[in-house]
Amino acid sequence: MDFFTDFVVTGAVGGADATCTPAEVTALLGGGFVENLTGPGQLLRCYDLVELAWQRDTAGDPWQGLYVTVQAHRLDAPLSVDGLCAALDRTGFPLVEVAPDGVGCRRLVRADSRVGVLADEATGQVLQMTAPAWFAPGPRGEPAPWSRNAGRDRVRHLAGLRAVPEREAWARRRQPEESDEAARWWWSLWVACRQRIPAEGERSAGLDRSAWQEAALWLLGKCETAGVLDRAEAVCEIARYGLLAPDAAVRACLEAIPVSRADVATRETTPYTEEHLVAVNASRAAKRLSLAAGPLLPRVGDPELRAEVRAWLDLRPRLM
Repeated sequence: MDFFTDFVVTGAVGGADATCTPAEVTALLGGGFVENLTGPGQLLRCYDLVELAWQRDTAGDPWQGLYVTVQAHRLDAPLSVDGLCAALDRTGFPLVEVAPDGVGCRRLVRADSRVGVLADEATGQVLQMTAPAWFAPGPRGEPAPWSRNAGRDRVRHLAGLRAVPEREAWARRRQPEESDEAARWWWSLWVACRQRIPAEGERSAGLDRSAWQEAALWLLGKCETAGVLDRAEAVCEIARYGLLAPDAAVRACLEAIPVSRADVATRETTPYTEEHLVAVNASRAAKRLSLAAGPLLPRVGDPELRAEVRAWLDLRPRLM
């Protein structure tokens, strides 16, 4: 049980998480693994119950971590989800249950470590634990309040409104009054929008990329106001979808880091305990934001920005 609760709390196995390189994982977990390389672009490594995956665009690119999964269904004796929840409650790191997946599984998540747990609805057996999870608590874990086509039509209309007052007036007429419903509404608009942002030089729904970028930035701001995303998460989305120029996006990432490099919590200095949770989560935010900025560095002109991001990336293996 200690192994499983530690994974939920930390999102890592023996210090290895989804941000680690294959070489770092070998240094932490050893060479006792089975590896499967699918062409030049996908790598899967298995340590008994634990699987780690990476991807890259071409054979010359560095591997980018995708996930760490604990395949609990392989255990000889089933792991009870109720027992896991009780153990986590005692440590002060409870799981939150989100809507079931509709095919017989319960879904639970620890949002700060981004660990998701799947359990069999009928037997209560934990099947799988993954970080980062593809589902989330709150509005992000709920279905959209409209059909896919309706969401597409709404964001296409929004992207065509180039003036902010026009978007605000459109939203006032349609936004739900209840706060939780409003949060789900804004999140669903953002999801529909990010799926349609065209690549550089391309158009979507007859609109150029700049129109979609403006709408996307406005929607992310609304998601922050509604409490669906915090600032670090919103800035990571900005970097991921190229919504700002590289220098501006990297600057936003650095400004969103909630702690200095001198004061950031590390695995050597700070235990994963309830009383240190604020420091732990600040360290996690620093890791996510520096990793979001990293791919942009080749296109960043400001040498001070490049140096600061590289300094954070050097710290990355020690961050929580």
